[in-house]
Amino acid sequence: LAVHTLCYGVVALATLPIAVVIYTSFLQTQGPVFSGGFGLNSYARVIKEVPDVVFNTFSYSLAATLLITLAGGLMSYVIVRRESKWAGFLDAVLMVPYVVPGVVMAIGFLLTFNEPPLDLVGTGAIIVLILFIRRLPYGVRATSAVLRQIKPSIEEAAIGLGATPAKAFFAVTVPLMMPGIVAGAMMSFITAINELSSTLLLYTARTTTMPVKVYSAVLDGEFGIAAALSTLLLASSGLCVYVVLRYSQSKEAAFV
Repeated sequence: LAVHTLCYGVVALATLPIAVVIYTSFLQTQGPVFSGGFGLNSYARVIKEVPDVVFNTFSYSLAATLLITLAGGLMSYVIVRRESKWAGFLDAVLMVPYVVPGVVMAIGFLLTFNEPPLDLVGTGAIIVLILFIRRLPYGVRATSAVLRQIKPSIEEAAIGLGATPAKAFFAVTVPLMMPGIVAGAMMSFITAINELSSTLLLYTARTTTMPVKVYSAVLDGEFGIAAALSTLLLASSGLCVYVVLRYSQSKEAAFV
């Protein structure tokens, strides 16, 4: 009983701020002031005032996730199947964006991509690029974990039966890797739509994302619209987790 009480107490403490955010998003507002009662004013303001922010967030994150899925699968194959010192070096370098603070990465991007021919500062492309680089380790780690469980002899058997190495990879290995690919893509998407530290230095009025808008809304005292945007982010993250658990072959594969 004591252990259960402690565990559920910790979970309740962790979910209390989330519950308060969701509750706040449904409070009736009059401009930035809560006027009492419940309503959908905050969500109506999101649709009316900042639909471009919602569109930016999902379009940038989706583009970055697609790049992560493609690049992560190929890099995982190189790291796992072509074991060498260069593959080990590639694996180590891929973790740098994960451990480096987002603010530091953003400063580096501002200094690197501010002159032709790679003048990306102020565009949506630089947001997509930093989301891709920052979240690539998620995709590589998820697909690598699944690929290590697939014996190379399966590909060798396909090649022995007449398939080319490329056909053996795409027809045999990729379908077996799909649980890891789906898990990595979903986790990359979840973290991309919630990214704040790096995008905070790179956004403009045209490329504002939901986390940045939440941050600025809180600073302006607009807690209603901040809570509504936060609830949308929570719902999107929960849906992605459901997809991972529903369409992966096992829960263990989903959380690799």
